Amino acid sequence: MKLRIFISMHYMELGGAEISLIGLLQAIDYKKYDVDLFIHSHQGELMRFIPEEVNLLEEIPAYSMIEKPVKEVFKKGFFLIASARIIAKIKTKIYLMKKNHPNNSIAVFQYVGNAVTPVLPSLKKYGNYDLAISFLTPHNIVLDKVSAKKKIAWIHTDYSFVDVNPKIELPIWSEYNNIVSISPDVSKSFLKVFPSLKDKIVEIENILSPAFVRSRAEEFDAKEDLSRYVEVGEE
Repeated sequence: MKLRIFISMHYMELGGAEISLIGLLQAIDYKKYDVDLFIHSHQGELMRFIPEEVNLLEEIPAYSMIEKPVKEVFKKGFFLIASARIIAKIKTKIYLMKKNHPNNSIAVFQYVGNAVTPVLPSLKKYGNYDLAISFLTPHNIVLDKVSAKKKIAWIHTDYSFVDVNPKIELPIWSEYNNIVSISPDVSKSFLKVFPSLKDKIVEIENILSPAFVRSRAEEFDAKEDLSRYVEVGEE
């Protein structure tokens, strides 16, 4: 029997983590693995590059509300999620005030993860997986809502350039069997913030498939696009 893999991602807009996920999906041997992909909100240019062998799970409305404007969340009737988002925002402001407003703080994401995850529906209806992957922070959802024998979380961020609240992030990272880092530099910066997690780190460089690169290149008409930019510059 094939091994079952669950992968969680926010959306598929054009970004580094999203491109990395496409590379991973295109590199998997689907003769050996059944892959369920859960995307919170089915949006983004890269949706069309998801391999046909992947089982794209249905969008669950509550999960699609995690990053939408709070006013929209209220209007659509997801009052618990909207309230949790507001609580997370307040806690983030208090944290930033105590830290004297650090630059490039991404602490808000973990506050949102902690506040919103408890009011989201369970994903255990999909059964038990051999492996569950949380591909982007915050990593609460795979940890709390998915049933799997082993769970791993991905790091895409260089922690040398961002501020986080280690006190609330460490308990989440610690519960994962392994933490995948995309480079030695990312590992080094992460371990400066979370030194106790050293034994969990596994390094896997981003995979960019030749097929994906070719398909993107074929969509780019150099002559047409460059002439357009020249015309804009002359105006």
